[in-house]
Amino acid sequence: MKNWLVKKFAILLVLLIVTSVTIFSNVTVADQVSQEKTMNFMEQVLPIDLSKYTINLKTDITRDGTPPLFDDNRKVTDMLYELRSESSSVDITFSVENGAITYCHSYPIEGQVITNKQYTTLHDAIVDSLKTYQTYTETDLNNLITIIDNVDLTTDTTITTENTKLTISTSFWVGINYITFKWAQVINGAEYPVLSFRFDGDSYVLLAVNDSGAPYTIGDTAVNISEKQAVAIAVESLKHYSYEMVDGSIVKDIDVSNYGWVAELVVAPVDFVDYELRPYWDVRVFLDNVYSGNVFAFSVLIWANTGEVISCGNMAPGGTYNVDDINYVDSGSTFYNTQIVVVVVAVTVVVLVVSILFKKRYK
Repeated sequence: MKNWLVKKFAILLVLLIVTSVTIFSNVTVADQVSQEKTMNFMEQVLPIDLSKYTINLKTDITRDGTPPLFDDNRKVTDMLYELRSESSSVDITFSVENGAITYCHSYPIEGQVITNKQYTTLHDAIVDSLKTYQTYTETDLNNLITIIDNVDLTTDTTITTENTKLTISTSFWVGINYITFKWAQVINGAEYPVLSFRFDGDSYVLLAVNDSGAPYTIGDTAVNISEKQAVAIAVESLKHYSYEMVDGSIVKDIDVSNYGWVAELVVAPVDFVDYELRPYWDVRVFLDNVYSGNVFAFSVLIWANTGEVISCGNMAPGGTYNVDDINYVDSGSTFYNTQIVVVVVAVTVVVLVVSILFKKRYK
């Protein structure tokens, strides 16, 4: 009974995170097309014997234009199915965007998942799942299949072959040993999402599929701006940057004479109309003083093909950074921002306190 409650709580927690913002957003009942897509996905992709379960669509909502979506053109449908039999209970969540299923996760609630496929090795499970998904999506996934050969599939590792990157990670959550395989396409140093599978490490059952790139097409992949150039553009933009406080006062004249930075080449959509992916530089500029609002750093986003600044935002306590990862304008500089250390310590203390309380509660 305790395990059932813990697993059910985990499902509710996931749904709460996904749907909590709907209190403030436009929420509508999902269309029939999304329901047909998700049912078809369960039948053709998941190794679950649906004939052994009664299936109930429990949650069916569509969010648009509010955090964390922000863009008015973006719509995401979230759905929850309950699968029930005498010996097994499974909850399955879906996210659908731009006509494509981006996420599916099966949560065993009680008993074992009743499957229509059994595998003797994890390798067989991965290959069969990829071939099944290849047929379902009508895309060529042979490069994803090839890269898993001659690899220890049970150990955390990252492998890059030609233009494909595979990351294998293991985790434990609510009584299940997960093994996750994440594939990405690497173009000019930028990683474009391809596919992620998550298996039960003991039974080799495919439990989750994350195809975050499914709604998008790949646009201009050129990276004409180097990391050094991106940092220079970011620093120059801060010289002309200002922000407004809640009392109406304006903060400007940012001193960037001494700074550190972390730059990462990432991929994002230009907008949520064409759903086209392009690479950009995410440059975090850390300063040696603190500005109004406890702002100790700035995030500047720059398109990698043109050098155009997309946006500039403030960074205040609430996230963590390893000071060892920060590059400095002067290689001999030893400054580091104490705000970073304070945040790291604060987060660590909170985690420890929560862990202690949890242990005391369930001793």
